[in-house]
Amino acid sequence: MKVKNLLNNLDKIAPFFLQESFDNSGIQFADLDAPVTKILLSLDVTQGVLDEALENKVNLIIAHHPLLFSPLRQITKQKNPLFFKIITNKINLLAIHTNYDLAENGLNDYVANLLGIKKISPLQGSSEKVFKFAVYVPVKHADKVSQAIFKAGAGKIGKYTETSFNITGEGTFKPMEGTNPFIGKIGEKETVQEIKIETVVAERDLESVVQSMKDNHPYEEPAYDIYELKTKPSYGIGIFGEIDKEVEISKFSLEVKNRLQAHYIRLIKSNNRKIRKIALCTGSGGSLLEQVNNKDVDLYITGDITYHTALRAKELGLNVLDVEHFDTEKFFVKALHNQLIKFGIPQNILIKSKKMESPYKLL
Repeated sequence: MKVKNLLNNLDKIAPFFLQESFDNSGIQFADLDAPVTKILLSLDVTQGVLDEALENKVNLIIAHHPLLFSPLRQITKQKNPLFFKIITNKINLLAIHTNYDLAENGLNDYVANLLGIKKISPLQGSSEKVFKFAVYVPVKHADKVSQAIFKAGAGKIGKYTETSFNITGEGTFKPMEGTNPFIGKIGEKETVQEIKIETVVAERDLESVVQSMKDNHPYEEPAYDIYELKTKPSYGIGIFGEIDKEVEISKFSLEVKNRLQAHYIRLIKSNNRKIRKIALCTGSGGSLLEQVNNKDVDLYITGDITYHTALRAKELGLNVLDVEHFDTEKFFVKALHNQLIKFGIPQNILIKSKKMESPYKLL
């Protein structure tokens, strides 16, 4: 397996198309044709993690947080010691950050499962567009074309795949000079029994679906329609969900601390309501406070809550559980490890970092 093959697998797990505009997920430093020998999974790239990679003779690191967020004009050993060491030791570096936060079965879903939260919807939906795709195919070729577009990514609705609606009817056309018709004669009108295949396609898959349709359609000029839908994808930043039964807020907060094995938690308590409906955003979720307020939420779990954000939460009457950023996202390693194995990556080349740690120490 080469680096570019692994990158393709990561794109299937959490499409890089989904990353936020400020993010820099994907390639940080890589020789795409280099064979992958060992992979180190880590939340961050620190000196300890890099030393761990060298000790284990790793030639590729996958981190959740990008080491590079913005362009560099120059790289020196003095100002960029970590990146300089990565380059000089030829360690490929990939990041899978906000795209993994937004993706189905991504980090937020993994942590929600740990906490017993059943997902209802994303806290903030993805901005990716969804399209209706319809193509007209001769009856005998309909199955071939439908399977081709499904394989290219069409027909996905939630946890269902290969969804479509098919209508049988008559198609007409008249081939003119310069054409090479599959059916019919030049200058004569032709009537053909056709099936209209209707399905849905996410923006990221649209180009490949259209190309797959054309590659498998018998007509020289296939007729097809594409139009944008107002519906939103079922994935996005954070989650809104619920637990099985109501529980007292302090009891549930301590349960969260225990399940996440968190160093500490801080509760911003604005009311005494029992907890059932919960919002969750791993990492830093203070910017989503207004979205949380628009939902019927008993408790919001996130990290990096500043003093003034906490005051705003009290003003809005929200209960917020502030868990350290590291403690909500350290599960990235286990979550991605499990998914890479499902994609056929040999377990013996995957290493879970033992050197990643929170930058904070409680005194």
